Amino acid sequence: MKPQKIKLLLFSLILFLFSIAGPVSAQSDGGRLRTVVVGQDNQPIVAANISLFRKPNDILLKGTLSNENGEIVLSAIPEGKYSLQVSTVGYAVYRSAEMVVSTGDLKVLDTIRLQVESKVLSEAQVIGKKPLIESHLDKVVLNVENSILATGNNALELLQKVPGVTLDNKKINLRGKSNVIIMIDGKPTYLSADEVSRLLENTASNAIASIEVLTNPPAKYDAAGNAGIINIKTKKNTQFGSNVSLNLNLGQGKYTKADGGFLINHRNNWVNLFSSYNYANALGFNDLDIDRAVDTKTGTTFFNSDSYSKFRYRGHNFKFAADFNLGKEEVIGFVVNGNVSNGHSTREGSNLIASQKGKLDSIVLGSNLSDFKYHYLTYNLNYKKTFDTLGTELTVNGDYSYSKNNDNSTVGNRFLDANWEEFKSPNIFRNDMLSKTKILVFKTDFVHPFNKTTKLEAGLKYSRVKTDNNLLYEDQDQQGEFVQNNGQSNQFLYNENIAAAYFSLNKSFGKFSVQTGLRVENTSSLGNSVTLGQQTKRTYTDFFPSIFVQQQINDNHKLGASYSRRIDRPDYGSLNPFVYYLDQYTYQYGNPYLNPQYTNSYEVNYTFKDRYLLSLGYKRTNDAITQVIESNSETKAIAQTDRNLAYFDYYNMNVNIPVKLFKWWSISNNASAFYNKFSFDEHSGAQRQLEKLSFQVSSNHDIRIGKTTNLELTANYFSPAVYGVFSFQSYYGVDLGAGKTFLDKKLNVKLAVNDVLNTRGQRRLSSYQENGYYRIRNGYDSRVIRLSVSYRFGNMNIKSVNKKAGNNDEDNRLKK
Repeated sequence: MKPQKIKLLLFSLILFLFSIAGPVSAQSDGGRLRTVVVGQDNQPIVAANISLFRKPNDILLKGTLSNENGEIVLSAIPEGKYSLQVSTVGYAVYRSAEMVVSTGDLKVLDTIRLQVESKVLSEAQVIGKKPLIESHLDKVVLNVENSILATGNNALELLQKVPGVTLDNKKINLRGKSNVIIMIDGKPTYLSADEVSRLLENTASNAIASIEVLTNPPAKYDAAGNAGIINIKTKKNTQFGSNVSLNLNLGQGKYTKADGGFLINHRNNWVNLFSSYNYANALGFNDLDIDRAVDTKTGTTFFNSDSYSKFRYRGHNFKFAADFNLGKEEVIGFVVNGNVSNGHSTREGSNLIASQKGKLDSIVLGSNLSDFKYHYLTYNLNYKKTFDTLGTELTVNGDYSYSKNNDNSTVGNRFLDANWEEFKSPNIFRNDMLSKTKILVFKTDFVHPFNKTTKLEAGLKYSRVKTDNNLLYEDQDQQGEFVQNNGQSNQFLYNENIAAAYFSLNKSFGKFSVQTGLRVENTSSLGNSVTLGQQTKRTYTDFFPSIFVQQQINDNHKLGASYSRRIDRPDYGSLNPFVYYLDQYTYQYGNPYLNPQYTNSYEVNYTFKDRYLLSLGYKRTNDAITQVIESNSETKAIAQTDRNLAYFDYYNMNVNIPVKLFKWWSISNNASAFYNKFSFDEHSGAQRQLEKLSFQVSSNHDIRIGKTTNLELTANYFSPAVYGVFSFQSYYGVDLGAGKTFLDKKLNVKLAVNDVLNTRGQRRLSSYQENGYYRIRNGYDSRVIRLSVSYRFGNMNIKSVNKKAGNNDEDNRLKK
């Protein structure tokens, strides 16, 4: 689809949406009423039930829900006398005094502060406090705020505490599946898997309120990501005024890690400002062992590679955001996010080569000195218009992001014989990789509730991505000078345009509700290997239907079912056909003929007493994209690349069981079992079929000692599993934490230990092929003790700017 046509389509839709909303907004004659509802802790109460009764007979005139800021806005109120009623679970019902509303006037009430309703049931006190882990029909939520284990950790470490989420060498998996879309405040991160990990490592836990997991997202979300969505929500406050929060975290594993920063909020009647900054400085290591064998016609050659890397990372992460109130129902705002980081690493290793076990033939001693510089900036401009108290609204988002990654290394190899004597000249070369990416996104969404039981959602989106990856390869000559090797240097350009439209209809029939939706996406891409003179152009249109049904059987039992179709496009770097050599025995290359993979997802849910959740799911992925290892019998080298497999079947069962042993001891237990089955073709470089039943379990304990002291414990276990051509061994771990508050909860001191038993830091995987095998042991700094100190001052009841932007999965597909 041409850009001119897309722009015309977007403009036409906006006019159409305004034409729908116009008649609604015109019905605004009468008076207006506005206020804010909060709890005893001054935090906003979302989705409280609001009822407006007309005096003197208490006739119900209007009803609505409080928004995400706790705000209540009622319009088109006929002149007369009224009282306002507010109710929500866990709080006593509030009823206002009689008041008079006049035509054309805006009546602003004082902030409504609800009182916690406590009831004694079987000697257990029920109060309105969020548990550490909550299970909902469509998502699982980890409430990070006030969690001890979260303190001093970063966002990447926090993800390990979410039921069903695991990390594989910093790669995020959900219930045993990769291709997870990471969002922050409803906005995708626009980064590759490595860059997402780096960003989350530099995001402090004190800025996070909760982490949401959606395993089967509806049509309003981008169709990418067959594993689901993980949304990291930042903290919210309410009311007017200013506040500042300072934090400092120190960690000690094998090496020292530290970070610190601040958050500032300011809000008045017409503007809401937020800014944050965090600096991280950390040392780490990676201990890598690779044991492999290659079968040839003359015999088997064995390779054993052992290397140790030590690296330092420094990062600056910052954000500035503002909302401006143009009127009572209009808000315009902007957000600027950035990450500037750099680091370096040193690696020393040896590769022992033998023609038979126990007989050494030769040795390759290797070294790698590397450093990187990374810049990431994203800008968002947003607008929101609310038309009525039912919730009719239009939102528009424009996003632009730019990232630049400069990664260079100097690699040296020395060649020794069986007597450890050098028998030929060393091989020394340099790699200088410069990657640039520009992403432009425009998105508009319209929501129109026809009544309390029927709601329509629709929207459009257009994204444009341009990437430029330039690799400069240089060999060192006999004079010690570095000379460019044109045969190993490479430039790859990639352009992609995606136009999308969706609609979704929600309807309730008493205790039965249904949501149907359809998303359409048109993709046009061009991959250009400048060095090889090779271009790959594609254009395709896909339809992604979804349906969700739910039946409330009675107060204790609820059933739900869902279906959706999704897509995963290849990483940009995976399409680059150029061969990149790490050494003479190891190289990687991209596959320009990779096809997108398509997944059909089915899931059923059962909820008992709104606390216990059981879900069963099945997913079939066709043309599944997976990483494979190829062995060359002639050169005895191995190559890493990506291929489309025939299909991938995934069966899943997940259960979450919260237990309250005592009023001061809460436990959340989660267990997932999943069965992966991969079917390969003759070019996949592995068995024709790889399958395994796996499971993972976790248990989170929250113990409160008095009003100012908390203890927490988390334990998890992940059984052996398979993914693609790889088999993973099991691992387990235990985390402990303790915290105490001082000075009326303004000063918070916490101590936590990650991986107490030091069992997560040794990960093992293997791949067995027709002409050999490949086994890896990877070690890293997993046991870390952390001390965290934070101090807050000012008005702690201000709502920070928390805008949902219009981005999609584009940056998640960046690949270095």
